[in-house]
Amino acid sequence: MKFRFILAALILITASSIAQTDTNRAPIQTVFGKPQHIGWWISPDFAYTQLSNRDAWLGGMSGGVILDHSFSIGVAGYGIMNSNSLVYSNVLDTANVYLYGGYGGLKLEYRLWPLKMINIAFPLLIGGGGVGYSTWNWNHDYYYDDPYHDHHHEYYSWDGFFVLEPGVTVGINLLRFMRLDVGASYRWAPSVNLPSTSRELMDGFNATMALRFGGF
Repeated sequence: MKFRFILAALILITASSIAQTDTNRAPIQTVFGKPQHIGWWISPDFAYTQLSNRDAWLGGMSGGVILDHSFSIGVAGYGIMNSNSLVYSNVLDTANVYLYGGYGGLKLEYRLWPLKMINIAFPLLIGGGGVGYSTWNWNHDYYYDDPYHDHHHEYYSWDGFFVLEPGVTVGINLLRFMRLDVGASYRWAPSVNLPSTSRELMDGFNATMALRFGGF
């Protein structure tokens, strides 16, 4: 009986010593504690969407800091790349108009399994933008008009809007400093006020792709 008691005491002391050593080596994790790793990223971003049932391509950039490999905070901005294809004939009686615009803001993101080859992220963009109609066709008039011509009067109408865009992406770590993200998002931009145009003009789904560079 005495031998069993001594053996149990030795096991308890040994376990306590090991636990104390592990505790000293691994600091406690807290919500507001200093992050153990700070990284960064910058990326060209592209998206396919539809505006008034017309195919539209968006392009832009994003960048920011990455905390503990998983949580990112940064900025992003996107613009319509094919405005010359977004022609509307029912807005202005005397001429066709083309749709120009873009948006951007604060970009937040949480990524699951960031150090694995394949990971999943949940980005959220909060910001604003502007969109408008112009009689100027960038693809044609840029090359054939007088380069000193003032095109300011050719903007027929424009409006600003608030935007909220949540999404989900699948990431593939190509290299230690390069990551490919492919996913989808939904752009919610309520109450766009343009003549002869739905107020939900900028609402819609995006198919997204980004090639990120940085220290993840």
